[in-house]
Amino acid sequence: MRKMTVAKWLGAALLSINIAFAAPQDAVNQVRQNASQVLTILKKANGKNDVAVKKEAENYALPYFDFERMTRTAVGVQWNKATPAQRAALVKEVKTLLVRTYSQQMLAYKNAKVEINNKPIERNGGKIVDVNAVVTSAGKQPVKMTFSTAPHGNKYLVHNVVIEGVINLVVAQNKQFAPILKQKGIDGLIADLKAKNGSK
Repeated sequence: MRKMTVAKWLGAALLSINIAFAAPQDAVNQVRQNASQVLTILKKANGKNDVAVKKEAENYALPYFDFERMTRTAVGVQWNKATPAQRAALVKEVKTLLVRTYSQQMLAYKNAKVEINNKPIERNGGKIVDVNAVVTSAGKQPVKMTFSTAPHGNKYLVHNVVIEGVINLVVAQNKQFAPILKQKGIDGLIADLKAKNGSK
């Protein structure tokens, strides 16, 4: 009797764990929901409240990005040599840089349409799930985008974005950071990022 009780308990526990973890299709659903919500927020912009609208969109979207992983990949092997304090500073500045760079273009797509491909593409045994999308906006060519995500508990976090199969967000950052790291080291990169971001 006791063995059966334990077995049932373990079965229930394993079931709850499986439910708690995200499935590949969830990545598609999440990216679709995220895109829809961001566009809904951006449509509020009327020229007078643009700053507030962009901030609202950022606050909604940022929790769905894995900035630590993005920074780790962009920094490359030097990440392993960084202290915890240096890593924290790098993540903070890379996040600020990316948000500052791409939020400037955000409102240009407030009337865009985003079509999400329903079929997720699994890589590395499901550790990475790519979600393909096409962004269309009046007067502009459609833009193909791939969001690379990875499961974190019951959701997926985006850790890279590839545009038209050519522009790779993290690879581009890595190419920018490599010569700085070679010449100035980790502290030099942090200093350069702070200067670009206007951080203190």
